[in-house]
Amino acid sequence: MIQIKPNANFYSLGGISVHENQSSEYQEYRKHWIELPQKFILRDFPMHLDIETSSRCNLRCTFCDKLPLLNKGQLGDMDFNLYKKIIDEGSRHKLWGVKLSYRGEPLLHKNIVEMASYAKKKGILDIYFNTNGMLLDRDMCERLMDAGLNRISISVEGADPVVFERERIGADFKVILNNIKTLLQLRRKKGVEYPKIRVQTVRLPNLDLDIYKSFWEDKSDEVAAIDYKDESHREKGLVYDWACPQPWQRMTIDWEGNIFPCNNDDLRLLNLGNIKEKTVYGCWHSDKAKEVRLLHQAGQSHKIEACDGCPWRTAQIRKLQNS
Repeated sequence: MIQIKPNANFYSLGGISVHENQSSEYQEYRKHWIELPQKFILRDFPMHLDIETSSRCNLRCTFCDKLPLLNKGQLGDMDFNLYKKIIDEGSRHKLWGVKLSYRGEPLLHKNIVEMASYAKKKGILDIYFNTNGMLLDRDMCERLMDAGLNRISISVEGADPVVFERERIGADFKVILNNIKTLLQLRRKKGVEYPKIRVQTVRLPNLDLDIYKSFWEDKSDEVAAIDYKDESHREKGLVYDWACPQPWQRMTIDWEGNIFPCNNDDLRLLNLGNIKEKTVYGCWHSDKAKEVRLLHQAGQSHKIEACDGCPWRTAQIRKLQNS
């Protein structure tokens, strides 16, 4: 039997989920997020888009799974008009969620606040991004709150400043901690609950998650962890009755406009086209996207070049095999 487990790489460690206490429409969105992939039901348009507003980053983390790939290519920011084209199409097709980040640091984009505001005005339900938190100063916090950002995931590995700064080259633990406290203070001052704050870590070896939870639980709404993907080891030929949920949930668009059926295709082997010439809808229903779904549904995802050796696929299958 094909096993498909949405969010299998995610672990909520403490606090209240950023998805709790939301509207009925939002709850419908999250229900479909889980159920549609499990039943292999395809919505007419992606529920969610990962939009790479910037591929640039102000840090050079030792464990970053994207850094080697980015160093080989050109770095840049998405054109604001190109971004608006994506959001406009999504708005017409009841796009529920957008994450304004992929491989880089979104706060480096000069228009990131306007991007969040534009998506909100176009009726997008869930607007958020991942950030390392270094640029999240008071002014940025206030502007993002006014723009209507729903939630924010701040990546912080551990609770030891010395170890943290050694692994996250260019980061300052005290600055990030103060930025998070400032955002919480501004929320209380304004009497609002948004953006909800998730402090999140990669599950690195030797990281004590109990200590991590204890340190961050009173400084955020939710504390979480995600599986580590070892990009240096791509295990080929792994056969298992497993299917990835992403082809039924989301698509990714990089800063140059290239469209992908997931956010793990770092070898760029599943490029479905460019938003400058194509539409998200057209790529979602393309023959190439259909083939990906059919092979996953049949437990034959190893036959897809981009999926065979995908570190995320390997990690999830190995967990199932060892459970």
